[in-house]
Parts: sequence; C-alpha cells; structure tokens
Amino acid sequence: MAIFLLRFLSLTALLHFGMTFCPSKCTCEGEKTLRTLCVDAGLEVVPIQLNPDMTSINLTRNLITSVHYTLSFYTKLEILDLSQNRIDTLGWKNFEYQSVLRELDLSRNLIGIIGNNALRGLKKVQRLNMSDNFIQVIHMGALVDLVSLVELDLTNNRIVSFEDTTFRSLLSLEILILENNQLLEVPRSNLIYCHHLRRLDLSSNFIESVHNESFMGLRNLVSLELDDNVINDVDVDAFMGLVSLTWLNISDNNLTVIPTLQLSKLSNLTNLSLSGNSFSYLPAVALLNLFNLRELQLDRLEHLTRIDSRAFVDNTHLQRISLDANQAFCDLPPRLFHGNPNLVDISMRGNGLTTLDAVQFPLDRLKKLQLSDNPLECNCSLLWLWRLVHEEEDTGTEANANKFLSSDALILDTDIVGCDVVEDNVRMRRLLRDMSEGEIQCPARLITIVCAILTVLLVTMAGVSVVLYLQFARRRKRMVEERKNVNERIVPQQIDKMELERYLQAQSLTSEYRTLRPWEIPIKEHNHEEPDHYEKFDYFDHRRMPPPKAIPAPHVVYV
Repeated sequence: MAIFLLRFLSLTALLHFGMTFCPSKCTCEGEKTLRTLCVDAGLEVVPIQLNPDMTSINLTRNLITSVHYTLSFYTKLEILDLSQNRIDTLGWKNFEYQSVLRELDLSRNLIGIIGNNALRGLKKVQRLNMSDNFIQVIHMGALVDLVSLVELDLTNNRIVSFEDTTFRSLLSLEILILENNQLLEVPRSNLIYCHHLRRLDLSSNFIESVHNESFMGLRNLVSLELDDNVINDVDVDAFMGLVSLTWLNISDNNLTVIPTLQLSKLSNLTNLSLSGNSFSYLPAVALLNLFNLRELQLDRLEHLTRIDSRAFVDNTHLQRISLDANQAFCDLPPRLFHGNPNLVDISMRGNGLTTLDAVQFPLDRLKKLQLSDNPLECNCSLLWLWRLVHEEEDTGTEANANKFLSSDALILDTDIVGCDVVEDNVRMRRLLRDMSEGEIQCPARLITIVCAILTVLLVTMAGVSVVLYLQFARRRKRMVEERKNVNERIVPQQIDKMELERYLQAQSLTSEYRTLRPWEIPIKEHNHEEPDHYEKFDYFDHRRMPPPKAIPAPHVVYV
C-alpha cells in the first residue's frame, strides 16, 4: 500500500508540473498518435511516467511480472500489448479504469488462474488474447464484464472444463479458440450463450465423443475445427443446427467409418478435412447430400485400401481433392473422378499406386495434377504421363510458352514425378523428365500375346461360322425352290372307276382259292406202321381248326 501511495504521489507531481518521460529503449510518438513502443526494453514494471492520454502501449518481450497499481493512470488506452512477459497473476480489478480498451494481449505469460474480478471493467474489449499461458481455471464471474468481446483466444493452456455459466455474458462473441487445451468434451453448456459465434476451434484436445446437439443454437457458425482429438464416435444429430457451416475439420482422430449420415446435415459445407483417420474403405455416396462441397482432404489414411467408384457422386461442385500419403491405397477406380464436372485439382502424392491410366483422370478439364512419390512402374502404361511431362517442359517456342502461361494449362509436379526401374536387382526411382520415350515403351508380355492369338482365333472361327451358315441357307433355299417347281409340273392321273371295280371283283374270286401250306397237307395212314403221334396230333388239330379266312385283296390306289 505504501508503494502504491508513493507512486501515486509521484505521478500527481509529474502531472501537476506537466512533465512526462519516455523510458530508454522506448519510442513515444507525438500528440496525434499517442503511441508508445517499448519492445524488448528490459522493463520490470509497466512504466507510469508516460503521457496519461496514451491510446496504445506495446510492452512486448519485457520482464514485467504483474500489472498491480500501474494501469489505472491510463484511462484512455485502446490497445495494450503485454505479451511475452512474466506475468503470473492479473490480480483484482487492475483493469477497472480501462473503460475504452478495445484490444488486450496477455499471451505468452505465466498466468494460471483467471479470478472473478481479474478482468473487471473491460466492457469495451473486443479482442482478448490469453494464449500460451498456464491457465487451468477460469472462475464463473471472470468474464462477466466482457459484453462486447468478439474474439477470445485461449490457445495452449491447460483448461479441462468450464463452469456452466462462464460464457453467459459473451453474447457478442464471434471467434472462440480453445486449441491445445485438455478439454474432455465439447463445452455445449457454455456454447448455448454464444449465438453469434462464427468460428469455433476445439482442436488438439482430448474430446472422445461428439454427442447429439453439441452445437445446437450456433446457427451462425461458419468454421468448426475438431482436428487432433481422440474422437471415435459421432452421434447422428451431432451437427444438428449448423445451417451456416461451410468449413469442417475432423482430421487426425480415431474414426473408422465415414460419418455419412452425420455429415449429411451440413448441406452448405464447402470445405471438409477427414485426413489422418482410420478409414479402410470409402463406400458409394460416402459424402451424402454435400452438393456444395468445393474442397476435400483425405490425406494420411494409413488403413485406406479401397474407394468405391461412386464415392463422390453427390459432390457435383467439388473443385479440389487431396488423397496424399495413403500408402496402403494401390488401386485407383477407373471412373472415380468422372462424376465431378467441376473438378480441376487432384493431388495423389505418396500413395501405393503402381499403374496409372489416362482414362482415370478428366484430363480435358484438369488444371493441376500431382502424382509424385508413387511406386509407379516404368512401362508403356505411363506413356501418356511421360508425354504430358515433356509437353510441359517443351516451352521453346512462343506458342508453347503462351500455352503454359495461360490459366488453362495443366500444371504437373514435373520436377519430382517419376517411376521405378530395376537395374542389377536394385529398384531405383527415375524422373520422367530425364527419360526418353524408348525407355518408357515396354515389350508385349506373354499374356498379351496369348490374348492376341485367342482373339484372332475367335474372330476367324466366327467368320467361318458365318460363311458356313450362309452357304447352308442358300442350299436350303435352292432345294425348297426346286421341290416347288417339281410339284407344279406333276399332273394328277384320272382314275377309271369301271376298270377299278372289275379289278376288285377279279381279286375277290381269285382269293377263294389258295395253295396249301406244307403243314396243311393231309398225312397218309399205313396199315402196318403206327402213325406218328406228332403227325396225328397235327392232323387232328388241323382238322379241328376252322377254315382259314380268305386273304383280302390288296387295296390299290392309283395316283
């Protein structure tokens, strides 16, 4: 108290005699600007001998440990920078007289606790930077006077959670940065007060789940960063209410499945990053209803092995896609990008691709294509890429120079794109720009030769079959015509009925007599010999048999 009284009396005397001083290593500007610059001046306390009408004081990179009893003299301050000092506490009501202060920078200090009255009086502050401190606790009433605050930066602190009503006065807050803290969940009980919030950064924390309606009420939120957490679960309605969101970053988390249904609520999303997760497969229509998506990042997906050819069919306005550093991804679907008519920039560096075909890319409308650091094989399948590389380097003529200076020219990473060759059992990478066309050409392989031979045989057999069929058809047609002509030449004979009747009568008369068959001849009996039993039996049997019927005359029909 005695120190404060002494300083107060000294300042009163200075003011009484109209004397002010500018500390050494400081720059004090004139009456119009009223700014003081004391960067790296070795100050241990806030100087109190400056002009009380100062509007801006910069005390960056000094040795100041506290702000006790020193700021009350500068009631017209609008900008105060106390960053990179050794302040460990803000005390009690030390900013009470800074009623017009608009910007306060307390970053890179040693502050651990923000007490209830530490920021009392800062009703006009719009930007407050307290990043890179050791803040663990912010008391419930610490921010109660910050009714005009627009931007609050608490990056690189040790905050685990907030009391439920800590942000209840921050009705004007538009930017909230909580990057690199120790938050365990989304502080939704405090976010409900920030109706005007436009940017929310929750990256580099320990958030494990995003629950339903975590951001409910943030209808003006444009940018949301959730990257570098440990998120493994996102509820279906987690992003419900974010009708204005255009930028979402969920990279470097533990997601194993694309949150298709969750993301489908974000109909206005234009930028999406899902890099660094554990996706192994991108299914068909993976980004459902994201019709306005312009930029997509799918980098560093270590487990990604397959992408459905219809994965991006809903993203008709997609302009740029990045699929870098997915080392397990070896098979690029042939028409993966052909459903995106506005796509102009494709980056696929550092994957496991061994072959590429020109039909896999919409080369007619691409403006930038990056394919370096893939284990591509130097065979004829890369001839198209070799030609593109050499066309880009061939700028000798003015026409080619104008072509590549135009906005329609395709930009390739020609300085580093290459393919692998095996020389003396050693696999080495060669740049396409250093290779000749003859080195890219590859001889036909055995499978290619066999396929060509089989194709020729099949074509020959098909041709022979067609010829034989045509000959058979002609022969059959000729036979039908000949038979028709013969039938037309034949005249049916007239049958004489009287002659036919006489013939039939004669046949009936002759049919009454017939020659006996050998077994019908009667057996003569001898007096001295016993008749043969078989002959007798046959004899009597034949005698008992009824007379044979007359054989009818054949029925003759004259044609």
